[in-house]
Amino acid sequence: MALLLSRTIHFNAAHRLHRADRSEEWNRSTYGPGANAASYGHNYALELFVAGEPDPENGMIVNLTDLDRILKEEVDRPLDHRHLNEEIPEFRETVPTAENLARWIWDRVSARIEREGWPCRVASLGLTVTPTFRVELVAPPAE
Repeated sequence: MALLLSRTIHFNAAHRLHRADRSEEWNRSTYGPGANAASYGHNYALELFVAGEPDPENGMIVNLTDLDRILKEEVDRPLDHRHLNEEIPEFRETVPTAENLARWIWDRVSARIEREGWPCRVASLGLTVTPTFRVELVAPPAE
């Protein structure tokens, strides 16, 4: 049995849902108002769950101060008050949908946790875009 610990952060970002290799009609039909050339933004809420066993010495899965630092460095600092298409290199060619953004965050945070050598892993991630729209990624069960 693994314990789950979650942390929630908020950030604001603008983007445009648009593929340059497709017609304006295709983009409007596919992305609706999200294809607007002027772009638009969201107030995102990110909830990240890590799974692990508490350290016998300190009783924690991960030190929250460390997790907060990683979320600040890997998510908040690069994304908050940014235009995703223009300021995040990966989204110059990839459409910054909520699904793609959630995967981008997952990859960065997971890689950082692994590099830091923490005895936990990202178990799930929920990215709330609007009060009625949320994307969730869930790790396969640990073996």
